[in-house]
Amino acid sequence: MRDNEFKARLRSHSRNMKNSIDSPFDITQKIDEMEMSDMTKKTVSFNWLKNVAYSAAALAVAFVFTFNCIPNLAYAASDIPILGDIVRVVTFGRFEVQEENYDAKVNVPKIEGLLNKDLENKLNKELADNANTIITAFENDIKQMEELYGDKNFHLSVNADYMVKTNNEDILAVDFYFTTIEASSVTSHRFYNIDKKAGTLITLDSLFKKNADYITPISNYILDEMKNENENNGGFYFLDGDEDERFTKIRKDQNFYINNDGNLVICFDEYEIAAGAQGSPEFVIPDDVIAKIVK
Repeated sequence: MRDNEFKARLRSHSRNMKNSIDSPFDITQKIDEMEMSDMTKKTVSFNWLKNVAYSAAALAVAFVFTFNCIPNLAYAASDIPILGDIVRVVTFGRFEVQEENYDAKVNVPKIEGLLNKDLENKLNKELADNANTIITAFENDIKQMEELYGDKNFHLSVNADYMVKTNNEDILAVDFYFTTIEASSVTSHRFYNIDKKAGTLITLDSLFKKNADYITPISNYILDEMKNENENNGGFYFLDGDEDERFTKIRKDQNFYINNDGNLVICFDEYEIAAGAQGSPEFVIPDDVIAKIVK
């Protein structure tokens, strides 16, 4: 799991506009070693209006949706596989609401078939808690916005879903992402990379030799790609300005996944390193960039 908070830079139309939010996927607490039968529910205070930090708390073991203030709640549990492999990802829970001033759709993934059942249970607890955090936050924000605006029009839209990036003989890589839309939109991601054979969660530093400096060569490659994109293709990467306003290097725990060809793909949230027109950038790192330090 990631140990440090990661921040997504929110920049709308001006490179000088910058706000930071903590991702709901940043798990700073250790996963509670509770059994699946121990049912708890965490209530998380959150406010999208102020871009306050999401925080995924110690995990709710059973996935329960309770919504008292939002009408027309649609919840459906399904077990529809999206992959035909032994290890698969299914849609475990779904929350939907559609009203004049707000809407939300949250699909909750569940991983099945891992040989390491402890890891499987912990990941599924985290995924469920991430979704519960987003939904509880949405519910609380609707209450606040209704109190603030009364009968006036306002808009808040939330979408959380997942994508299986890789599912081959060796690797399962899942992207759980969410998008919020108010005055503008922003998308954040949390990637899970699993070594099926070893039954372990892959972290970025675990791919490299002990004490190897992987940050410098990867960052230099990405910087070159960003410069080329800006100069030749009208890219919108943040390469100028103060150090805290431009990209200089990846984080030690940067988002990533292993693609189907076995390549390392470094990922960024929307607005983290570029204007919104770039979406959520991804960079496939060539083998020769990391050949001397990879395990």
